[in-house]
Amino acid sequence: MKLSKLLAATVLSVSLYSCGCEDVNLGNMEFTDELTPFLPVELTNGKSYYATIDNAKLQMNYQTSDGFNDVTLPAGRINYSGKFDLNSCNEYYTAKEKVYMVQVGPNKELSFIQVFRKDASKDRINDIDDKNDVGDIIEFFTEYKNIFPEPIPDRGTMIGSYTTSRTFYFKDANATTIERGNYMQEFLPTVTLNGVEHKNVYHVYIKEPHFESYEPSDNGKYPLDYVQGLYIKEGIGVINFYTYRGKQIDITIE
Repeated sequence: MKLSKLLAATVLSVSLYSCGCEDVNLGNMEFTDELTPFLPVELTNGKSYYATIDNAKLQMNYQTSDGFNDVTLPAGRINYSGKFDLNSCNEYYTAKEKVYMVQVGPNKELSFIQVFRKDASKDRINDIDDKNDVGDIIEFFTEYKNIFPEPIPDRGTMIGSYTTSRTFYFKDANATTIERGNYMQEFLPTVTLNGVEHKNVYHVYIKEPHFESYEPSDNGKYPLDYVQGLYIKEGIGVINFYTYRGKQIDITIE
């Protein structure tokens, strides 16, 4: 057989074996709505959210995405016998998420992104036996801006500020203590924050405080700070952030 005919036959054979391989949607993951009461409420009657930071009370707004975003949660790959490329056909679930964005302070001393989503990854294959067992979760990606009185040297340049980031997860609104790596979640029947007593509050925090290896934690002049934990209350959402070095940031509705 001539080479040209052999190549044509091979291509035809591969294309035939590849036919019918399609991505498979394993179904929709619906919210249980267990955590909905812990999302920011829409305020009426002239009320607003305020953040108190460094003794200054600043009005803040939750900027929300328009409705819910559709997301894909990979769950595996399909191997068809004789298929040329075993990695091109994927199994996945579909779900939704809602994003809230907040910036506090004129210099954005604190920013955070709050995401209401299913407890599964968009970036890697999830090991899911039953989609109904995948719970809801609220993710808090926090950024704390360290502003220096004067620029300091860092990696061959001069910087006037440095932003640290930490991510926290809130799930399962019950009294069970939850450990997620170096992060803890606990239920507090009563807690006093800056002289104000709150009931039925969830505390999510870093168990073993640490600086990341890439952070210039010891610059010789201005030690870095970062968000170490937060408190969440039903009907409001976050009511307090606190930092590793003891700074309190209260969130109130007035």
